[in-house]
Amino acid sequence: MMKRFNTKVKPREFMEGDLVWRVQGTTRKDSREGKLAANWARAYRVQQNLKNGAYKLEEIFGKVIPRTWNSTHLMFYYS
Repeated sequence: MMKRFNTKVKPREFMEGDLVWRVQGTTRKDSREGKLAANWARAYRVQQNLKNGAYKLEEIFGKVIPRTWNSTHLMFYYS
């Protein structure tokens, strides 16, 4: 059963310095934009990989984000 479940899992591993998008929750979306609001917030840089699927992020200009983020809430940023 575990083998079948894991076939649909998409592992995401980020390295320090990678640029990522962060998911923008429904509470952070602007209600004036409606259903067409962006699902992903601006780009962030991975500051630290905590090796358990959690990551510390920082803004592009160096401001550290105070909490950790799970890899399910992050997506690679391609530029």
